[in-house]
Amino acid sequence: MDRGLAHSPTLIAARDTLLAAQESVLAQYAGLLPGIDGQARGIQQKYPYAESGIPNSNGTWTYYDLHLAFSYNIDLWGGVRRGIERETAVRDAVEARLQAAYVVLTGNIVATVINTAMLARELAEQKRLVSLETEYLRTIEAQYAVGAASETDLALQHAQLAEQSALVPRFRVRFLNARHALADLVGGLPDDKAMPAIDLDDLTLPAVLPLGVPSRVLEHRPDIREAAAELHAATAAVGIAEAARLPSLVVSGAWGDIAARVAQFAVPGNGMAVLAGQITQPIFQGGRLLHGQRQAEANLLAGAEHWRAVVYSAFHNVADVLTQIAADKDVFDAEVEAERAASQAMFLAQKQYSLGGSSYIAVLIAEMAYQRALIELIEARAARLSDSAALFVSLGGGWWSRPEDHALMPERVLPFNRGILQ
Repeated sequence: MDRGLAHSPTLIAARDTLLAAQESVLAQYAGLLPGIDGQARGIQQKYPYAESGIPNSNGTWTYYDLHLAFSYNIDLWGGVRRGIERETAVRDAVEARLQAAYVVLTGNIVATVINTAMLARELAEQKRLVSLETEYLRTIEAQYAVGAASETDLALQHAQLAEQSALVPRFRVRFLNARHALADLVGGLPDDKAMPAIDLDDLTLPAVLPLGVPSRVLEHRPDIREAAAELHAATAAVGIAEAARLPSLVVSGAWGDIAARVAQFAVPGNGMAVLAGQITQPIFQGGRLLHGQRQAEANLLAGAEHWRAVVYSAFHNVADVLTQIAADKDVFDAEVEAERAASQAMFLAQKQYSLGGSSYIAVLIAEMAYQRALIELIEARAARLSDSAALFVSLGGGWWSRPEDHALMPERVLPFNRGILQ
């Protein structure tokens, strides 16, 4: 799990995306401050008679300009502040996606570990069954040699052994594919030798699982937080569109020196200063601003419905997982009893056959029943483990109760819902 959090390309990409969103928010704050530019230029112009109005003049003028220019857009109607609010909400949505990537990654790692352990156990048990069938074939061959078993019994055992042996490579392929998937999740290559062997017995169920969940899932699931942040951004976009239709006030100016030669910048009397105020009111824009506001309002309504849909889906997801947990518990209990009964039946059938009290067909039936019961029990154990992991994922993963983790939360990015300039 630590390796996956440190090396997963998906999680690292989500962190970098969050950093980009953070910088976008900080860039928006520039709109609340005046902009200052420094300018230095040299100009040489030739003025003909038509421009100077002096007969027989065709002079060349050279001067140098060195000044600072500033411009300040006064945020009368809150358009800039709503822009900051929108970018902050977008950043919160990106952070929620990072939390979702964390939950999905950890959930997938757990699920793949369980699947890998299940397939490893199934492969081991299948090999053990093949070993038993091989040993039993030797017994049938010995009995056939002394006339205690028929040629039919011998042929049936050869067929049973071949059938069980054919399942071994199938389980091996599934197991290796699961190992490859696990290596991919933790940022490794398929032939990674550092991947540990995983025993199904080493994985245990949580001591307590909730029979029901409170509605606080709304605060914790990243998909709901993302939808809420997107709704917030849509709300701010309406304010931006409204402000764009109202008058804007810009104060601008410049201060510096103008001189005919560079050395004259220090000469008194060459200074220049400009201060101007400008009010602009959109009068006719072909309906662009009006329709832009209506578009923002429609996006807001759509965002609200999207939030509702995500909430409904979240509760649906949790309810499905809780239902599956209860059902798989009953299935597991039944499979435990089935495996015990099948094991006892196989032992008795083999014993009776060795004593001549039953046919070999009964032995084959008992062995196949036990093989199915054993595999189904292993899968039932894995299903219960997977259900528990799925429940934690459906509840949001528990990221909110974890100490601040720099593997998840990159530096220069503040945790969810904190002031951006703190």
